[in-house]
Amino acid sequence: MRILLAASEVYPFASTGGLAGVTGSLPKALEEAGHDVSIIMPLYCGPEKNRDLSWVRGEFLTSAGENFGLAKSVIPGTGISIYFVSKDEYFQRSGIYGPDNGSAYDDNALRFAFFCRAVVSFQESLRKPPDILHCHDWQTGLIPAYLRNSIRPAVVFTVHNMHFQGNFPPEEYCCTYLPRSLFTLEGLEFYGTFSFLKSGIVYADQVTTVSPTYAEEIQRPRSGESLDGLMRQRSNDLTGILNGIDYEVWNPETDGILAASYSAESISPRKKSRRELLRTHKLDPGSGEIIVGVVSRLTDQKGLDLLFPIIGRLVDRGVKFVILGTGDRNCMGRLSELAITHPGSVSVTLRYDEIMARKIFSGCDIILMPSRFEPCGLAQMMGMRYGAVPLVNRTGGLTDTVIDEGDGGFGFVMNRADPKTLYRCILRARGVHSRRNRWAWLVKKCMRQDNSWKNRVVSYEGVYSRAINTRGVR
Repeated sequence: MRILLAASEVYPFASTGGLAGVTGSLPKALEEAGHDVSIIMPLYCGPEKNRDLSWVRGEFLTSAGENFGLAKSVIPGTGISIYFVSKDEYFQRSGIYGPDNGSAYDDNALRFAFFCRAVVSFQESLRKPPDILHCHDWQTGLIPAYLRNSIRPAVVFTVHNMHFQGNFPPEEYCCTYLPRSLFTLEGLEFYGTFSFLKSGIVYADQVTTVSPTYAEEIQRPRSGESLDGLMRQRSNDLTGILNGIDYEVWNPETDGILAASYSAESISPRKKSRRELLRTHKLDPGSGEIIVGVVSRLTDQKGLDLLFPIIGRLVDRGVKFVILGTGDRNCMGRLSELAITHPGSVSVTLRYDEIMARKIFSGCDIILMPSRFEPCGLAQMMGMRYGAVPLVNRTGGLTDTVIDEGDGGFGFVMNRADPKTLYRCILRARGVHSRRNRWAWLVKKCMRQDNSWKNRVVSYEGVYSRAINTRGVR
């Protein structure tokens, strides 16, 4: 199949989190399975400027007559083409979605409606149009609406997180250039706003989300973010497929930034990474303390506020914390205060740093994800790949990827997201950690879990085939 993926961010060209990780690694797995894959995203003011870009000749116009430039590169280490939509007034800015992590640009509706129109025009210009146009998250949600009445490829829309919907005031609807007849309850209207995410769900041929459990959860009011009714309507066209990680990128046997390489067959060198983590983060070395790592967006959704009332007692019991990420200002502020209050036991770094993330995964004992909801999660997969034992809440993709060690599994699973439950679960992990042979067995079992894309591609192929068979039925 010829497959074109559209996304607002793709690793390693532009990334704010898991979306880019998925759109940067899924195409490789599809290519390895024999498909002809390409990608399209905006051209931001960022790392892609430092890469080899060739400009595609010719004038490109959207259906509204807007001009845009088109650059081309390849995904490193592959032959996969990636195209960049260039429009300086929309995309040459300091941030992807806003000037900083906690805000959004006022014209995001205009920016990403334009990007959606550019994607439609680009795929129409191809000599061999794609069989599948795979759209990722709300920023691409208008593409299925623009294609609703045309001779077109089959459209698949992936919901990465229902919480982020791309909802905008009705007075901005004109920037979509869609007819007013679509601003209805059956179309884009959503509690008085218009919704990019709802558009993608309504008009795509098939809808996917990023884990089987999350696909079930979003059909219920608690997790459906007021779109649960629509998800139930589309349940026959909805498939939950776990995200995967690129096993060539995330590989402790070949990762040159680690203190030592190691594998599931030989985990002893991992001790060097643990010692380096303690040293570089100025944590007090100890004989048997457990190190808890966090690589995450720092928000209440991720459950990190659950640590605030209990971290002092945990530190008193010898638990160390290494926390990396950015997010909510209040959460970041409180975590920074904890690092000041507990020097030698709590380290907090308020940025995303991939090299540091790898060193945390390879050096910590526990990778902590007490999320209140988690569509899929990648940190637990990356952590397990590097030998960090996951401690998670039972929700979404965490349910699908982590089995409690008490049930014959390889991690620690909370059944409720509250401080008391988290405290008990960390102490339980600390108790198991003190049993050296048992802990080594858990580490090896984690590293042997297969969270590569290879097992996920077959599911996507099935969705793509169904999309072709159901094209235009809605």
